[in-house]
Amino acid sequence: MTTTPSEREPSEASGSAKSHGRGNRHWALFAVIFAGIVVFLPALRTPFLLDDYLHASMVRQAYPAARGPFDLYNFIDDADRTILLDRGMLPWWSHAELRVRFFRPLSSALVWAEHQLVGERPLWLHAHSFAWWVAAVIAAHCLFRRRLSERATGFATAIFALAPCHTLPLGWLANREALIALALGTFGLLETERWKEGEGIRHAFIALVAFALAALGGEYALCLGGYALALSFAHERGRRRFKLGGFALFAAPAAVYLALRARLGYGATGSGFYVDPLRDPLLFVSEAPRRAMTLFIEAWLALDSDTVTSSTPMPVVVVVALGIVALLVFAWRRASVEMAREKRRCLAAMTFGSIAALVPVMAVLPSPRLLGASMLGVAALVGEIIDGAWFGPSSLARGRRTELSGLVALALAFAHLVHGPGTSWIVGRQFQRSATNFAVHVEALRKRIAHLGDAEVIVVRGAGGSFFMPFALDVAGALPARWRVLSHTGHVLAQRRGPNTLELVVPPDQSVFPSYGNLFRDQTSAIRVGDTFSVPGMKASVLEVGTSGPRKVRFDFDKPIGSPGQLWMTESREGFPEALPPPEGFGKPFDP
Repeated sequence: MTTTPSEREPSEASGSAKSHGRGNRHWALFAVIFAGIVVFLPALRTPFLLDDYLHASMVRQAYPAARGPFDLYNFIDDADRTILLDRGMLPWWSHAELRVRFFRPLSSALVWAEHQLVGERPLWLHAHSFAWWVAAVIAAHCLFRRRLSERATGFATAIFALAPCHTLPLGWLANREALIALALGTFGLLETERWKEGEGIRHAFIALVAFALAALGGEYALCLGGYALALSFAHERGRRRFKLGGFALFAAPAAVYLALRARLGYGATGSGFYVDPLRDPLLFVSEAPRRAMTLFIEAWLALDSDTVTSSTPMPVVVVVALGIVALLVFAWRRASVEMAREKRRCLAAMTFGSIAALVPVMAVLPSPRLLGASMLGVAALVGEIIDGAWFGPSSLARGRRTELSGLVALALAFAHLVHGPGTSWIVGRQFQRSATNFAVHVEALRKRIAHLGDAEVIVVRGAGGSFFMPFALDVAGALPARWRVLSHTGHVLAQRRGPNTLELVVPPDQSVFPSYGNLFRDQTSAIRVGDTFSVPGMKASVLEVGTSGPRKVRFDFDKPIGSPGQLWMTESREGFPEALPPPEGFGKPFDP
């Protein structure tokens, strides 16, 4: 049967409009991805950083303990703790039961494979990380588009894509597991939504596989559980079995992952940087309020990790967090007046998911890098608030509340569309400079110790770089026979008490190593006067303890200080300059 032109025109016009709309959406998404290249370019140009040197050492089979393709995130285990301590790759104050090993077989296998394919060329490795960021952005965009207006979807996609939470996972290759879990987990949420809306049982199977792969990517996948639960019950339509089934698609692989993780002995013990809630629930609960509020503030204001720190007074943290909650409640009430009921339910579910996403990552010291999953809900709500306040029908009305709602939307827009991307670029640039300078210091030190043979390096005063330098030297082909870090602090006074004896003293309100958030020892394992720590070639005796921890420690060495084969140094802004202790009976200060 034929149709007249007049019968075809409406359909053709409708199809043309839909095609035009899809084209605009695609161009908007391409624009966001291009903006991501610009914003995250410094991070993508970062050399190896921190654990990247450990991974390179493991792949090259030079790590003191053998590691396979699926176990590169096994940093410290019971079987190899002793050899790492003997070699000095763990400091003398390390907890006797220190263990840091993560169950991330998919992320580990990808690191192993890419090193085999392209070697230790950071730019190519960062391109791999960026591909996962692109996948996460596309999945988030598609998820937003199912529940938000086209304009709000654009805002939400840009907010999520350019957030500071992605900077470190892009600049720090070892933290790529956050992007892998986020991309696969968000895709799992999207496929779950498609299945619940009747688009076919195959979407349920795809969601199950996506959630399983996200869990194998890393424990960051657990952060998506709040979304899976809340979105399952956000729809007014649909039978109850579909609602429960939507959450089961996430819960089943998550439960299997946690069971395997426990059965295989993964997790963290004895570290102040990581707190395993299953092994140390009391410490986790005691740290949870500050960590939760810090992460909440960083997420909703798009801040870096230096704004709210452990030294920020708790009352200030509480007041700021409550202030954000009050403004969000007000903005939400104004923006949701004209919303359809189901849209309000879905946005409320996304907001719940953003808060629930903070719970698993409260096991780690707060940092924006932990907020990838939380930013899904943050971006959705902020995008809708901006759209409603600036472009909704209520934006045409005048009144004090409308004006205040507009100001709140303006503040959120500035925080997430101006300050957030700017912070991402600045932080990425800081990482790039720090990693580049460290690489220069590695090369300089490699040349200094290359002629010493089995050198024993002793760092009087170290900082963060001292703990990764031996692995970096390993990659550079000049691993010292032994590496000792005597202190990790600011100002320290070294006093020579004998040919083989050196005492280190710090001010009364400081400690020879950080007592809070220390990677190698948790703050509940107190060190007392008289405690001794023996490692090959050296014994450390605690002589005095201050308010922050040990402030006076005596070191007795098996060999006289300055013996051939010893290289004494300190860590400073200029690198690792030589720093021989003072003559017997004298003292010498060491500063950053």
